[in-house]
Amino acid sequence: MVYGMFMQWLLRCVLFLVSLPFLQSKDVTMVIGEVGGAVTIPCTSDICENDLVFMYVQRPGSNGNNSQFINGYHMNKVLDPKEYTYRTKVDPKQLTMTLLSLLPSDEGLYECHIQYKTKKKQENIQLNVTANYSIPIVTVACDNVSCLVTCSSDSGYPLRDIEWSLNPPLNQSQWRVVNSSEVRDSASMLFSVFSSISVNCSSGLRLNLSCAVRGALSQEHTVCWPQTGSPGVYVTSAVVAGAVALLCLLLAGLFVFKERKARTARVDQDAEEAARPAERVQLTCRNLDS
Repeated sequence: MVYGMFMQWLLRCVLFLVSLPFLQSKDVTMVIGEVGGAVTIPCTSDICENDLVFMYVQRPGSNGNNSQFINGYHMNKVLDPKEYTYRTKVDPKQLTMTLLSLLPSDEGLYECHIQYKTKKKQENIQLNVTANYSIPIVTVACDNVSCLVTCSSDSGYPLRDIEWSLNPPLNQSQWRVVNSSEVRDSASMLFSVFSSISVNCSSGLRLNLSCAVRGALSQEHTVCWPQTGSPGVYVTSAVVAGAVALLCLLLAGLFVFKERKARTARVDQDAEEAARPAERVQLTCRNLDS
């Protein structure tokens, strides 16, 4: 059993040595992290090597000069990562470095320099940083001819364009982009993006539209009401209906008032007629007494 395990280990080492020229090439490993989160930078370890001397993670400077040391491990000394002291954790057994509290400025190429007692190697890692854009906010302003629709979204990275969705689809003669702009926050380095479009409503079609920024989708809004059901017609109809209802209410009140007045008059008349026989009886009794 021990012999079999030894042969498997030997075979793995042979395969590694055969593939070594390819592993030492300038291939780049891609990793993705989200702003504010954490990401692990993998410095691939050799299966046949256990005698690690040091592992340095750094960012190359322009033209390969003035490289910036991030963090690492050395078997004989303590390393000083300076501003990365509280933002990095190094695992020399797994040959990885975890970068915490990601910033857009952390995006870029990283180099892992690994030194064993018998050889050294380099790994290249490309870190891409992302931040989700907020749900876009849409505002609509319409007149009888066209609608101006504006879409805005905040706190995203990297920079992305706003995409419009129109249902039913319109050709370019019926709508156009009026303005597109972006603002980058100097502190967070995140982007806010804006876009405005003008929609021609002369076709008389009801149009539903929405906007999206890198997966963040706005609510759907309706613009360009048909002429038979335009907002002006709806407002006019509502005013007319309200006036009719008010008139009916006034007429009903007037009818009730007149009915009560007539009923009161009849009651007074009946009371007056009922009082007349009593008066005649009193007059007759007075005549007899006299």
